[in-house]
Amino acid sequence: MKKINENDLFFNFLKKWKILIMILFMVILIINTLYSFDYKTWIWDNDITSWQKIIGISVSLSSILGVLSVVFFAMHKNIAYVLGIVNAVLFAIFAFSFGLSIEGFINLFIYIPIMIMMWYKTTRIKNDKGKFESFRSSIYSSIFFVVLTIILTIIFYFTNPLLNKITVSVLGQDKVYEYGSNFQNYVVGSILNSLINALSIIALTMMVLGFRDSWIVWIIKNIFSFIFFGGVGFLNITTLLINVIYMIISLYLFMVTSNKNTIKIAFSNSINFTEINEILKESRMEYFELELSKQIERNYGSIKRKLKESLKIVKKSQFEDNVVLINYLLDQIFYLSKLKPKNFLEKIKIFFLKFKYIISLSLQNKLDIIFVFHNSDNYDSYVKIKNKKIFAKKIVFLDNDLWSSYNEIRNNLLQERNKKDLKNYEKIFFFNK
Repeated sequence: MKKINENDLFFNFLKKWKILIMILFMVILIINTLYSFDYKTWIWDNDITSWQKIIGISVSLSSILGVLSVVFFAMHKNIAYVLGIVNAVLFAIFAFSFGLSIEGFINLFIYIPIMIMMWYKTTRIKNDKGKFESFRSSIYSSIFFVVLTIILTIIFYFTNPLLNKITVSVLGQDKVYEYGSNFQNYVVGSILNSLINALSIIALTMMVLGFRDSWIVWIIKNIFSFIFFGGVGFLNITTLLINVIYMIISLYLFMVTSNKNTIKIAFSNSINFTEINEILKESRMEYFELELSKQIERNYGSIKRKLKESLKIVKKSQFEDNVVLINYLLDQIFYLSKLKPKNFLEKIKIFFLKFKYIISLSLQNKLDIIFVFHNSDNYDSYVKIKNKKIFAKKIVFLDNDLWSSYNEIRNNLLQERNKKDLKNYEKIFFFNK
């Protein structure tokens, strides 16, 4: 009897009940709009001021639009940007009122411009299959975003009180809390608030740029928000409820986008063996052949042009499920390393060009396997790669015997196929059309 995978049960449950779950979320958020859990009253009650009603409605409406925006972002629909912009405006009203001025300014002057800019950009990079270019996090991008998060947290920690004073002078003390006056612990609350703001910017930037790991950052941000609004900063039940729903959706989307039933492989050389081509055709693999520089033409200028062309092809390949890349981009990078610079300036240019394309390649979809034929020009270069898993899960080195290579490729493809789950979780929930 086939063993039932726990993930299968979980995703089958979500598939069956997805509409009901989304309706439940919306009902909760609508109730949250009509009833203030913090003031323990309905919005039409006269016990709270008009300003308090506006604040309660704005934060609750922002949550509804925020959830819908996240859903449409996952579906790559442009309406996500419209909903996200309105959500940012409404949440800014709440943030200014509760003395979180930096969060209000971030929503108005960072979130909205980023969304407008990326809205324009995505209309230009969207391909004919309705998909957007995406990236995976690498060691380089991770270091960059971590350092940027630390820098932003420090900046926000010191600018929060200053911006709050500006907000108080504009809106008046009767409508805005003095920064930190409602915090249970000023230092811890300020650090948490600054970190939440920094993570929000990082997560949004990663999401609109197409980094799949943005959902991880959103989850971390939601956890810190839960702690902050749970009483470490100040208690706000409405915002707590919103963050719980955001966290559930972010966690699900991360799990969904991490389960893809695709195979992506590459060959260091062109394939001149009919039987190998037959295996790949049977597997319904999409071919992308990258043109290598001819040995007689290998100079800085020609390799630079080939690198640019090859990267475009690699990016294009991500829109297909099962991919074979012939003459992989790494081969061009290896050729660049073998160039003899004419002078010191060209040596520097070669170094930075190589670094640029290594980073660019590390951000593309990681390959399952790179096959390297023994007669490849770059066989030794592949052997010497220190961290092979930056570019592929594994590199398979083939010997000179064609039939042995044929069996090696066939067995590896079968193993890889067996590892993949039969269900493509990407189509189960939000991605259904």
